[in-house]
Amino acid sequence: MRRVLQIWLLVFGVVCVGIAVAHLFFGTATIIGGGPVNATIDSDMRFYAVLFGAYGLTATWCARDVERKATAINLLGAVFFVGGLARLLAWVATGEPNWFYVLMTPVELVIPIVNYLLVRAVCNGDVAAPVRSASAAVAHPSAR
Repeated sequence: MRRVLQIWLLVFGVVCVGIAVAHLFFGTATIIGGGPVNATIDSDMRFYAVLFGAYGLTATWCARDVERKATAINLLGAVFFVGGLARLLAWVATGEPNWFYVLMTPVELVIPIVNYLLVRAVCNGDVAAPVRSASAAVAHPSAR
């Protein structure tokens, strides 16, 4: 299960970075069903693309040591889940998006749950153990 989680985080992270790079360099042309926007929206989108790229890089960073980075993986999942909720908010506020984003919304809500379950399986159900052991090592250097 550990290897599955590692591969998943690597693939997921690389895909996030790829999407971010496309948005950064090609702008709104990469938005399926999108249209022309003003300079402010374009600027915002490219700014957030950099953050999404950092998100992807963080996911790939976590893949190397999933047990010790379980908390970070779960925090990334929580952020992704809230992103899915933000899509639902946009849908309510401005109407139904392109079919692609309609399909992506449940994916964005399910991926974090699957991540959490994988982390839990790898950590034998104790996802807080890496946090406790890391803080114990800091408090007591001999515990290393």
